[in-house]
Amino acid sequence: MAGSGAPRGRVRRSARAGVALTATVVATVLLLPAGSALAAPREPLPPGGTPIPTAPPVQLDPAHAVMPPAALPASAPVVPGIEPVAYAPGGRDSFGARQARSATPLRLVGVTWTGPAPDTVSLRSTDAAGHWGTWTDLDAAGSEREATDPAGVPERGGTDPIWVGDRTGVEVRATRAGQPVTDQVQVVRIDPGTGSNDQAIGALGAARGPAAPHYVTRAQWGADESMMTWPPETTPAVRAVTIHHTSESNDYSPDQSAGIVRGIYAYHARTQGWGDIGYNALVDKYGTIFEGRAGGLDRNVVAAHAGGFNRETFGIAMMGNYTMIPPDAATMNSVAALAAWKLGGLYQDPRQQVELTSSGGGTSRIPKGQTTTVPALFAHRDVGRTTCPGDAAYAMMEPLRAMVQGLIAQSATDVRAAWAADRAVLGEATRVEGPTADGTGRSTDFEHGTVIWSPRTGAWPVTGAIAEQWRGAGAERSPLGYPTSGEYDVPAGRQQNFEHGALTWTRATNVVGPPA
Repeated sequence: MAGSGAPRGRVRRSARAGVALTATVVATVLLLPAGSALAAPREPLPPGGTPIPTAPPVQLDPAHAVMPPAALPASAPVVPGIEPVAYAPGGRDSFGARQARSATPLRLVGVTWTGPAPDTVSLRSTDAAGHWGTWTDLDAAGSEREATDPAGVPERGGTDPIWVGDRTGVEVRATRAGQPVTDQVQVVRIDPGTGSNDQAIGALGAARGPAAPHYVTRAQWGADESMMTWPPETTPAVRAVTIHHTSESNDYSPDQSAGIVRGIYAYHARTQGWGDIGYNALVDKYGTIFEGRAGGLDRNVVAAHAGGFNRETFGIAMMGNYTMIPPDAATMNSVAALAAWKLGGLYQDPRQQVELTSSGGGTSRIPKGQTTTVPALFAHRDVGRTTCPGDAAYAMMEPLRAMVQGLIAQSATDVRAAWAADRAVLGEATRVEGPTADGTGRSTDFEHGTVIWSPRTGAWPVTGAIAEQWRGAGAERSPLGYPTSGEYDVPAGRQQNFEHGALTWTRATNVVGPPA
Protein backbone atom coordinates (compact mmCIF):
# COMPACT_ATOMS: atom_id res chain seq x y z
CA MET A 1 0.00 0.00 0.00
CA ALA A 2 0.99 3.62 -0.39
CA GLY A 3 2.93 5.61 2.19
CA SER A 4 1.09 7.24 5.05
CA GLY A 5 -0.01 10.82 5.26
CA ALA A 6 1.07 13.59 7.65
CA PRO A 7 0.02 17.11 8.62
CA ARG A 8 -0.01 19.55 5.71
CA GLY A 9 1.38 17.01 3.24
CA ARG A 10 4.52 16.00 5.18
CA VAL A 11 5.20 12.28 5.05
CA ARG A 12 7.19 10.68 7.84
CA ARG A 13 8.17 7.04 8.27
CA SER A 14 8.20 5.07 11.50
CA ALA A 15 10.65 2.46 12.65
CA ARG A 16 8.70 -0.79 12.41
CA ALA A 17 8.26 -2.64 15.68
CA GLY A 18 6.49 -5.84 16.59
CA VAL A 19 2.84 -5.45 17.57
CA ALA A 20 0.68 -8.03 19.33
CA LEU A 21 -3.04 -7.73 18.62
CA THR A 22 -6.03 -9.51 20.11
CA ALA A 23 -9.33 -10.05 18.42
CA THR A 24 -10.87 -7.15 20.29
CA VAL A 25 -8.35 -4.47 21.18
CA VAL A 26 -4.72 -3.61 20.71
CA ALA A 27 -2.94 -5.47 23.50
CA THR A 28 0.46 -3.80 23.32
CA VAL A 29 1.42 -0.13 23.32
CA LEU A 30 4.41 0.62 21.15
CA LEU A 31 7.36 1.97 23.13
CA LEU A 32 9.39 3.78 20.53
CA PRO A 33 12.79 5.34 21.08
CA ALA A 34 12.95 9.07 21.52
CA GLY A 35 12.82 10.94 18.22
CA SER A 36 10.92 8.26 16.28
CA ALA A 37 9.48 9.89 13.17
CA LEU A 38 5.93 8.57 13.33
CA ALA A 39 3.66 11.01 11.60
CA ALA A 40 0.93 12.63 13.61
CA PRO A 41 -2.60 12.05 12.31
CA ARG A 42 -3.87 14.75 10.04
CA GLU A 43 -5.91 17.87 10.76
CA PRO A 44 -8.65 18.97 10.63
CA LEU A 45 -11.03 16.14 11.59
CA PRO A 46 -14.32 15.92 13.48
CA PRO A 47 -14.13 17.20 17.05
CA GLY A 48 -15.46 15.47 20.12
CA GLY A 49 -14.91 11.88 19.03
CA THR A 50 -17.74 11.91 16.47
CA PRO A 51 -16.91 9.62 13.50
CA ILE A 52 -17.32 10.90 9.96
CA PRO A 53 -20.56 9.45 8.51
CA THR A 54 -20.06 7.01 5.66
CA ALA A 55 -20.95 7.98 2.13
CA PRO A 56 -24.33 6.75 0.87
CA PRO A 57 -24.14 3.25 -0.60
CA VAL A 58 -23.16 3.27 -4.25
CA GLN A 59 -23.41 0.30 -6.59
CA LEU A 60 -19.91 -1.09 -6.94
CA ASP A 61 -18.95 -1.76 -10.50
CA PRO A 62 -16.41 -4.29 -11.81
CA ALA A 63 -14.92 -1.67 -14.11
CA HIS A 64 -12.41 -0.90 -11.37
CA ALA A 65 -11.52 -4.48 -10.58
CA VAL A 66 -8.12 -5.82 -11.49
CA MET A 67 -8.63 -6.76 -15.12
CA PRO A 68 -9.43 -10.45 -15.55
CA PRO A 69 -7.36 -12.38 -18.09
CA ALA A 70 -9.09 -14.35 -20.79
CA ALA A 71 -9.96 -17.94 -19.94
CA LEU A 72 -7.11 -19.47 -21.90
CA PRO A 73 -4.15 -21.63 -20.90
CA ALA A 74 -0.62 -20.33 -21.23
CA SER A 75 0.91 -20.84 -24.65
CA ALA A 76 4.33 -22.27 -25.17
CA PRO A 77 6.68 -19.32 -25.80
CA VAL A 78 6.98 -18.54 -29.49
CA VAL A 79 10.28 -17.19 -30.81
CA PRO A 80 9.66 -14.92 -33.82
CA GLY A 81 12.22 -15.01 -36.61
CA ILE A 82 13.84 -11.75 -37.71
CA GLU A 83 15.94 -11.49 -40.86
CA PRO A 84 16.99 -8.80 -43.35
CA VAL A 85 15.40 -8.77 -46.79
CA ALA A 86 17.81 -7.94 -49.59
CA TYR A 87 17.05 -5.31 -52.18
CA ALA A 88 16.55 -6.51 -55.73
CA PRO A 89 19.18 -5.26 -58.23
CA GLY A 90 18.41 -1.90 -59.80
CA GLY A 91 14.85 -0.70 -59.60
CA ARG A 92 15.59 2.81 -58.34
CA ASP A 93 13.24 5.57 -59.44
CA SER A 94 13.81 9.33 -59.20
CA PHE A 95 13.03 9.13 -55.47
CA GLY A 96 15.56 6.36 -54.90
CA ALA A 97 12.93 3.66 -54.29
CA ARG A 98 14.20 0.09 -53.93
CA GLN A 99 12.34 -3.20 -54.14
CA ALA A 100 12.79 -5.97 -51.59
CA ARG A 101 11.34 -9.41 -52.30
CA SER A 102 11.12 -12.65 -50.36
CA ALA A 103 10.44 -16.24 -51.38
CA THR A 104 8.18 -16.59 -48.33
CA PRO A 105 5.42 -14.32 -46.95
CA LEU A 106 6.86 -11.18 -45.39
CA ARG A 107 4.25 -11.02 -42.57
CA LEU A 108 5.51 -8.02 -40.54
CA VAL A 109 8.22 -5.73 -41.90
CA GLY A 110 10.16 -2.79 -40.53
CA VAL A 111 12.66 -0.35 -42.00
CA THR A 112 15.78 0.16 -39.88
CA TRP A 113 18.98 2.19 -40.01
CA THR A 114 22.14 2.91 -38.08
CA GLY A 115 23.12 6.52 -37.48
CA PRO A 116 21.08 9.61 -38.41
CA ALA A 117 17.42 8.98 -39.12
CA PRO A 118 15.95 9.74 -42.55
CA ASP A 119 13.51 12.62 -42.77
CA THR A 120 10.91 10.46 -44.52
CA VAL A 121 10.38 6.75 -45.03
CA SER A 122 7.60 5.33 -47.21
CA LEU A 123 6.63 1.78 -48.09
CA ARG A 124 4.18 0.03 -50.36
CA SER A 125 3.48 -3.63 -51.02
CA THR A 126 1.95 -5.72 -53.76
CA ASP A 127 -1.71 -6.66 -53.74
CA ALA A 128 -3.13 -10.14 -54.30
CA ALA A 129 -2.70 -9.73 -58.06
CA GLY A 130 0.91 -8.63 -57.69
CA HIS A 131 0.26 -4.94 -58.44
CA TRP A 132 1.86 -2.23 -56.32
CA GLY A 133 -0.46 -0.55 -53.83
CA THR A 134 -0.37 3.01 -52.51
CA TRP A 135 2.56 4.44 -50.56
CA THR A 136 2.30 4.55 -46.78
CA ASP A 137 4.39 7.04 -44.81
CA LEU A 138 6.01 5.30 -41.85
CA ASP A 139 6.66 7.03 -38.54
CA ALA A 140 9.95 6.57 -36.77
CA ALA A 141 9.46 4.56 -33.61
CA GLY A 142 10.53 6.48 -30.50
CA SER A 143 11.77 5.16 -27.16
CA GLU A 144 12.41 6.91 -23.84
CA ARG A 145 15.48 4.83 -23.12
CA GLU A 146 18.43 7.16 -22.82
CA ALA A 147 22.18 6.56 -22.86
CA THR A 148 21.73 2.81 -23.24
CA ASP A 149 24.35 2.36 -25.96
CA PRO A 150 28.10 2.44 -25.25
CA ALA A 151 29.88 5.64 -26.17
CA GLY A 152 30.88 5.75 -29.80
CA VAL A 153 28.33 3.14 -30.94
CA PRO A 154 26.08 4.57 -33.69
CA GLU A 155 22.47 4.96 -32.70
CA ARG A 156 20.04 2.36 -34.05
CA GLY A 157 16.69 3.48 -35.36
CA GLY A 158 13.70 2.21 -37.24
CA THR A 159 10.11 2.76 -38.26
CA ASP A 160 7.06 1.27 -36.69
CA PRO A 161 6.61 -2.22 -38.16
CA ILE A 162 3.91 -2.72 -40.77
CA TRP A 163 1.83 -5.85 -41.34
CA VAL A 164 1.77 -7.01 -44.96
CA GLY A 165 0.58 -10.56 -44.34
CA ASP A 166 1.23 -13.06 -47.13
CA ARG A 167 2.67 -10.49 -49.54
CA THR A 168 6.17 -11.22 -50.72
CA GLY A 169 7.28 -7.87 -52.13
CA VAL A 170 7.66 -4.33 -50.78
CA GLU A 171 9.10 -1.14 -52.19
CA VAL A 172 10.81 1.39 -49.94
CA ARG A 173 12.00 4.95 -50.34
CA ALA A 174 13.78 7.16 -47.80
CA THR A 175 14.99 10.75 -47.99
CA ARG A 176 17.12 13.10 -45.94
CA ALA A 177 17.35 16.82 -46.71
CA GLY A 178 15.44 16.13 -49.93
CA GLN A 179 17.93 13.54 -51.19
CA PRO A 180 17.33 9.79 -51.57
CA VAL A 181 19.00 7.70 -48.84
CA THR A 182 17.21 4.40 -49.44
CA ASP A 183 20.55 2.60 -49.67
CA GLN A 184 21.17 3.56 -46.02
CA VAL A 185 18.07 1.80 -44.69
CA GLN A 186 17.35 -1.91 -44.37
CA VAL A 187 14.10 -3.85 -44.72
CA VAL A 188 13.68 -6.53 -42.04
CA ARG A 189 11.13 -9.35 -42.04
CA ILE A 190 9.57 -10.51 -38.76
CA ASP A 191 7.92 -13.95 -38.83
CA PRO A 192 5.78 -14.12 -35.65
CA GLY A 193 5.41 -17.92 -35.76
CA THR A 194 2.28 -19.75 -34.62
CA GLY A 195 1.12 -19.97 -31.02
CA SER A 196 -1.12 -22.65 -29.55
CA ASN A 197 -3.75 -20.02 -28.58
CA ASP A 198 -3.85 -18.05 -31.84
CA GLN A 199 -7.15 -19.53 -33.04
CA ALA A 200 -8.79 -19.25 -29.61
CA ILE A 201 -7.65 -15.63 -29.22
CA GLY A 202 -9.18 -14.85 -32.58
CA ALA A 203 -12.55 -16.02 -31.30
CA LEU A 204 -12.58 -13.84 -28.15
CA GLY A 205 -14.26 -10.77 -29.60
CA ALA A 206 -14.63 -7.29 -28.17
CA ALA A 207 -14.67 -6.08 -24.59
CA ARG A 208 -17.87 -4.61 -23.25
CA GLY A 209 -17.90 -1.66 -20.86
CA PRO A 210 -18.31 -0.74 -18.15
CA ALA A 211 -17.33 -4.22 -16.95
CA ALA A 212 -13.61 -4.71 -16.51
CA PRO A 213 -12.42 -5.81 -19.95
CA HIS A 214 -10.87 -9.24 -20.28
CA TYR A 215 -7.45 -9.30 -21.86
CA VAL A 216 -4.96 -11.75 -23.35
CA THR A 217 -1.89 -12.11 -21.13
CA ARG A 218 1.67 -12.25 -22.34
CA ALA A 219 1.80 -15.94 -21.48
CA GLN A 220 -1.39 -16.53 -23.48
CA TRP A 221 -0.16 -14.79 -26.64
CA GLY A 222 3.13 -16.65 -26.43
CA ALA A 223 5.67 -14.01 -25.34
CA ASP A 224 9.21 -15.38 -25.23
CA GLU A 225 10.29 -13.75 -21.97
CA SER A 226 13.96 -14.45 -22.70
CA MET A 227 13.83 -11.48 -25.10
CA MET A 228 12.74 -9.16 -22.27
CA THR A 229 15.89 -7.36 -21.13
CA TRP A 230 14.24 -4.21 -19.72
CA PRO A 231 12.94 -5.33 -16.31
CA PRO A 232 9.60 -3.77 -15.34
CA GLU A 233 10.04 -0.24 -14.04
CA THR A 234 7.20 1.64 -12.36
CA THR A 235 6.31 5.29 -11.97
CA PRO A 236 4.55 6.65 -8.84
CA ALA A 237 1.32 7.43 -10.68
CA VAL A 238 -0.36 7.29 -14.09
CA ARG A 239 -1.87 10.66 -14.90
CA ALA A 240 -2.86 10.20 -18.54
CA VAL A 241 -3.56 7.62 -21.25
CA THR A 242 -1.91 7.93 -24.67
CA ILE A 243 -3.59 6.61 -27.83
CA HIS A 244 -1.54 5.16 -30.72
CA HIS A 245 -1.92 3.13 -33.85
CA THR A 246 0.63 0.57 -34.95
CA SER A 247 0.62 1.84 -38.57
CA GLU A 248 0.45 -1.51 -40.30
CA SER A 249 -2.20 -2.81 -42.69
CA ASN A 250 -5.76 -3.34 -41.45
CA ASP A 251 -5.94 -6.47 -43.58
CA TYR A 252 -5.54 -9.23 -41.00
CA SER A 253 -7.76 -11.97 -39.61
CA PRO A 254 -8.63 -12.48 -35.92
CA ASP A 255 -6.33 -15.48 -35.60
CA GLN A 256 -3.39 -13.42 -36.92
CA SER A 257 -3.64 -10.78 -34.19
CA ALA A 258 -1.54 -12.65 -31.61
CA GLY A 259 1.17 -13.17 -34.24
CA ILE A 260 1.23 -9.44 -35.00
CA VAL A 261 1.71 -8.71 -31.29
CA ARG A 262 4.57 -11.24 -31.14
CA GLY A 263 6.15 -9.66 -34.19
CA ILE A 264 5.94 -6.15 -32.76
CA TYR A 265 7.42 -7.48 -29.50
CA ALA A 266 10.38 -9.07 -31.30
CA TYR A 267 10.95 -5.95 -33.41
CA HIS A 268 10.86 -3.59 -30.42
CA ALA A 269 12.84 -5.84 -28.08
CA ARG A 270 15.51 -7.15 -30.45
CA THR A 271 15.72 -5.08 -33.62
CA GLN A 272 15.16 -1.73 -31.90
CA GLY A 273 17.01 -2.81 -28.76
CA TRP A 274 14.30 -1.64 -26.34
CA GLY A 275 14.26 -4.87 -24.36
CA ASP A 276 10.45 -5.25 -24.48
CA ILE A 277 7.36 -4.24 -26.43
CA GLY A 278 6.77 -0.51 -26.32
CA TYR A 279 3.02 -0.32 -25.59
CA ASN A 280 1.33 -1.10 -22.28
CA ALA A 281 -1.61 -2.62 -24.14
CA LEU A 282 -2.69 -3.31 -27.72
CA VAL A 283 -6.21 -3.63 -29.15
CA ASP A 284 -6.87 -5.33 -32.48
CA LYS A 285 -9.55 -4.30 -34.96
CA TYR A 286 -11.83 -7.00 -33.58
CA GLY A 287 -11.70 -5.53 -30.08
CA THR A 288 -9.38 -8.06 -28.44
CA ILE A 289 -7.10 -6.52 -25.78
CA PHE A 290 -3.52 -7.76 -25.43
CA GLU A 291 -1.21 -7.19 -22.48
CA GLY A 292 1.87 -5.41 -23.79
CA ARG A 293 4.70 -4.23 -21.59
CA ALA A 294 5.72 -6.68 -18.86
CA GLY A 295 4.83 -5.79 -15.30
CA GLY A 296 1.04 -5.87 -15.22
CA LEU A 297 -1.71 -3.68 -16.64
CA ASP A 298 -2.92 -2.70 -13.17
CA ARG A 299 0.51 -1.34 -12.18
CA ASN A 300 2.09 1.97 -13.25
CA VAL A 301 4.64 0.43 -15.62
CA VAL A 302 6.97 2.70 -17.61
CA ALA A 303 6.78 1.73 -21.28
CA ALA A 304 8.33 3.02 -24.52
CA HIS A 305 5.39 4.34 -26.49
CA ALA A 306 5.70 8.16 -26.50
CA GLY A 307 9.29 9.36 -26.39
CA GLY A 308 9.79 11.87 -23.59
CA PHE A 309 6.42 11.09 -22.00
CA ASN A 310 6.54 7.42 -21.08
CA ARG A 311 6.45 8.15 -17.37
CA GLU A 312 3.06 8.89 -15.80
CA THR A 313 1.29 7.71 -18.97
CA PHE A 314 -0.31 4.45 -20.11
CA GLY A 315 0.01 3.63 -23.81
CA ILE A 316 -2.79 1.91 -25.75
CA ALA A 317 -2.05 1.00 -29.38
CA MET A 318 -4.80 0.29 -31.88
CA MET A 319 -3.53 -2.41 -34.23
CA GLY A 320 -3.84 -1.06 -37.75
CA ASN A 321 -3.43 2.08 -39.82
CA TYR A 322 -5.98 4.77 -39.10
CA THR A 323 -4.70 7.54 -41.33
CA MET A 324 -7.51 7.29 -43.87
CA ILE A 325 -10.13 5.13 -42.15
CA PRO A 326 -11.44 5.42 -38.57
CA PRO A 327 -11.08 2.57 -36.08
CA ASP A 328 -13.78 -0.10 -36.12
CA ALA A 329 -16.55 0.14 -33.54
CA ALA A 330 -15.18 -2.98 -31.81
CA THR A 331 -11.79 -1.31 -31.45
CA MET A 332 -13.28 1.92 -30.10
CA ASN A 333 -15.43 0.02 -27.60
CA SER A 334 -12.49 -1.93 -26.22
CA VAL A 335 -10.15 1.08 -26.15
CA ALA A 336 -12.85 3.05 -24.31
CA ALA A 337 -13.40 0.21 -21.82
CA LEU A 338 -9.66 -0.10 -21.18
CA ALA A 339 -9.12 3.67 -20.84
CA ALA A 340 -12.18 3.97 -18.56
CA TRP A 341 -10.84 1.16 -16.37
CA LYS A 342 -7.43 2.83 -16.12
CA LEU A 343 -8.50 6.47 -15.79
CA GLY A 344 -11.67 5.75 -13.83
CA GLY A 345 -9.85 3.48 -11.42
CA LEU A 346 -7.38 6.31 -10.82
CA TYR A 347 -10.24 8.85 -10.61
CA GLN A 348 -9.17 10.86 -13.65
CA ASP A 349 -11.54 12.68 -16.01
CA PRO A 350 -10.49 12.00 -19.65
CA ARG A 351 -10.98 15.69 -20.52
CA GLN A 352 -9.19 17.21 -17.52
CA GLN A 353 -5.95 19.00 -18.37
CA VAL A 354 -2.79 17.48 -16.93
CA GLU A 355 0.71 18.93 -16.96
CA LEU A 356 3.46 16.53 -18.02
CA THR A 357 7.21 17.13 -18.00
CA SER A 358 9.27 15.90 -20.94
CA SER A 359 12.25 13.65 -20.37
CA GLY A 360 13.35 14.30 -23.97
CA GLY A 361 14.50 11.84 -26.57
CA GLY A 362 12.55 9.67 -28.97
CA THR A 363 9.96 11.56 -31.00
CA SER A 364 9.29 14.18 -28.32
CA ARG A 365 8.35 17.65 -29.56
CA ILE A 366 9.01 19.07 -26.11
CA PRO A 367 12.62 19.56 -24.98
CA LYS A 368 13.78 17.73 -21.89
CA GLY A 369 12.70 19.45 -18.68
CA GLN A 370 9.96 21.53 -20.27
CA THR A 371 6.28 20.96 -19.53
CA THR A 372 3.20 20.70 -21.70
CA THR A 373 -0.49 20.44 -20.89
CA VAL A 374 -2.67 17.77 -22.52
CA PRO A 375 -6.03 16.11 -21.80
CA ALA A 376 -5.83 13.04 -19.56
CA LEU A 377 -6.75 11.04 -22.68
CA PHE A 378 -4.53 12.31 -25.49
CA ALA A 379 -3.02 11.23 -28.80
CA HIS A 380 0.65 10.46 -29.41
CA ARG A 381 0.94 13.35 -31.91
CA ASP A 382 -0.01 15.79 -29.13
CA VAL A 383 3.48 15.34 -27.65
CA GLY A 384 5.50 13.76 -30.47
CA ARG A 385 6.77 14.48 -33.97
CA THR A 386 4.47 11.89 -35.49
CA THR A 387 1.14 11.52 -37.25
CA CYS A 388 0.15 8.75 -34.80
CA PRO A 389 -2.62 7.62 -34.29
CA GLY A 390 -3.51 8.67 -37.85
CA ASP A 391 -5.72 11.51 -39.03
CA ALA A 392 -8.94 9.48 -39.00
CA ALA A 393 -8.33 8.20 -35.46
CA TYR A 394 -7.25 11.65 -34.26
CA ALA A 395 -10.61 13.00 -35.41
CA MET A 396 -12.23 10.42 -33.11
CA MET A 397 -10.40 11.51 -29.95
CA GLU A 398 -13.22 13.68 -28.61
CA PRO A 399 -15.91 11.03 -29.25
CA LEU A 400 -13.59 8.57 -27.52
CA ARG A 401 -13.29 10.87 -24.49
CA ALA A 402 -17.09 11.09 -24.36
CA MET A 403 -17.35 7.28 -24.42
CA VAL A 404 -14.77 6.98 -21.64
CA GLN A 405 -16.43 9.64 -19.51
CA GLY A 406 -19.76 7.88 -19.89
CA LEU A 407 -18.30 4.59 -18.69
CA ILE A 408 -16.59 6.27 -15.75
CA ALA A 409 -19.81 8.05 -14.76
CA GLN A 410 -21.56 4.68 -14.57
CA SER A 411 -19.00 3.30 -12.19
CA ALA A 412 -18.80 5.70 -9.23
CA THR A 413 -17.86 3.89 -6.01
CA ASP A 414 -17.87 4.55 -2.28
CA VAL A 415 -14.08 4.59 -2.37
CA ARG A 416 -14.07 7.35 -4.94
CA ALA A 417 -16.68 9.35 -2.99
CA ALA A 418 -14.63 9.13 0.20
CA TRP A 419 -11.49 10.19 -1.67
CA ALA A 420 -13.28 13.15 -3.28
CA ALA A 421 -14.32 14.38 0.17
CA ASP A 422 -10.72 14.20 1.44
CA ARG A 423 -8.70 14.79 -1.75
CA ALA A 424 -6.67 17.68 -0.36
CA VAL A 425 -5.21 15.37 2.30
CA LEU A 426 -5.00 12.09 0.39
CA GLY A 427 -3.57 13.42 -2.87
CA GLU A 428 -3.89 11.57 -6.17
CA ALA A 429 -4.38 7.84 -6.73
CA THR A 430 -1.26 5.71 -7.17
CA ARG A 431 -3.04 2.40 -7.84
CA VAL A 432 -6.17 1.47 -9.76
CA GLU A 433 -9.05 0.71 -7.41
CA GLY A 434 -9.32 -3.01 -6.86
CA PRO A 435 -10.24 -5.80 -4.44
CA THR A 436 -8.70 -5.87 -0.98
CA ALA A 437 -6.30 -8.63 -0.02
CA ASP A 438 -8.98 -10.54 1.87
CA GLY A 439 -11.32 -10.38 -1.11
CA THR A 440 -14.29 -8.83 0.72
CA GLY A 441 -13.75 -5.14 0.08
CA ARG A 442 -12.28 -2.50 -2.24
CA SER A 443 -9.41 -0.06 -1.83
CA THR A 444 -7.27 2.48 -3.59
CA ASP A 445 -3.85 3.76 -2.56
CA PHE A 446 -3.11 7.49 -2.74
CA GLU A 447 -0.05 9.66 -2.34
CA HIS A 448 -0.75 10.09 1.38
CA GLY A 449 -2.91 7.22 2.47
CA THR A 450 -5.52 4.62 1.56
CA VAL A 451 -9.30 4.55 1.27
CA ILE A 452 -10.77 1.15 2.03
CA TRP A 453 -14.37 -0.08 1.79
CA SER A 454 -16.34 -3.15 2.80
CA PRO A 455 -20.08 -3.79 2.66
CA ARG A 456 -20.08 -4.09 6.46
CA THR A 457 -18.28 -0.83 7.25
CA GLY A 458 -18.51 1.61 4.34
CA ALA A 459 -15.54 3.56 2.97
CA TRP A 460 -12.98 5.29 5.24
CA PRO A 461 -9.59 6.94 4.77
CA VAL A 462 -6.66 5.59 6.77
CA THR A 463 -3.63 7.90 6.95
CA GLY A 464 -0.69 9.00 9.04
CA ALA A 465 0.74 7.18 12.05
CA ILE A 466 -2.42 5.19 12.62
CA ALA A 467 -2.26 3.88 9.06
CA GLU A 468 1.39 2.88 9.56
CA GLN A 469 0.49 0.85 12.63
CA TRP A 470 -2.60 -0.75 11.12
CA ARG A 471 -0.74 -1.79 7.96
CA GLY A 472 2.15 -3.17 9.92
CA ALA A 473 -0.28 -5.45 11.77
CA GLY A 474 -1.82 -6.79 8.54
CA ALA A 475 -4.32 -4.08 7.56
CA GLU A 476 -7.82 -5.50 6.98
CA ARG A 477 -6.50 -9.03 7.59
CA SER A 478 -5.28 -8.07 11.07
CA PRO A 479 -7.42 -8.79 14.17
CA LEU A 480 -8.58 -5.18 14.00
CA GLY A 481 -10.32 -5.68 10.64
CA TYR A 482 -11.68 -2.80 8.57
CA PRO A 483 -11.97 0.80 9.79
CA THR A 484 -15.42 1.85 10.96
CA SER A 485 -14.71 5.57 11.33
CA GLY A 486 -12.32 8.23 10.29
CA GLU A 487 -9.85 9.74 12.76
CA TYR A 488 -11.32 11.99 15.42
CA ASP A 489 -10.12 14.05 18.40
CA VAL A 490 -9.73 12.51 21.84
CA PRO A 491 -8.19 14.21 24.90
CA ALA A 492 -4.77 12.62 24.37
CA GLY A 493 -4.59 13.04 20.62
CA ARG A 494 -6.34 11.27 17.76
CA GLN A 495 -8.21 7.97 17.49
CA GLN A 496 -9.68 5.73 14.78
CA ASN A 497 -12.14 2.88 15.28
CA PHE A 498 -11.97 -0.52 13.58
CA GLU A 499 -14.30 -3.51 13.54
CA HIS A 500 -12.59 -5.16 16.51
CA GLY A 501 -10.83 -2.38 18.37
CA ALA A 502 -9.28 1.06 18.02
CA LEU A 503 -5.93 2.79 17.60
CA THR A 504 -4.95 6.02 19.30
CA TRP A 505 -2.14 8.40 18.49
CA THR A 506 -0.88 10.16 21.60
CA ARG A 507 0.10 13.77 21.01
CA ALA A 508 2.54 13.88 23.94
CA THR A 509 4.48 10.75 23.01
CA ASN A 510 3.97 10.53 19.23
CA VAL A 511 3.13 6.86 19.80
CA VAL A 512 0.28 4.75 18.42
CA GLY A 513 -1.36 2.18 20.69
CA PRO A 514 -4.70 1.14 22.18
CA PRO A 515 -7.06 3.75 23.55
CA ALA A 516 -6.50 4.57 27.19
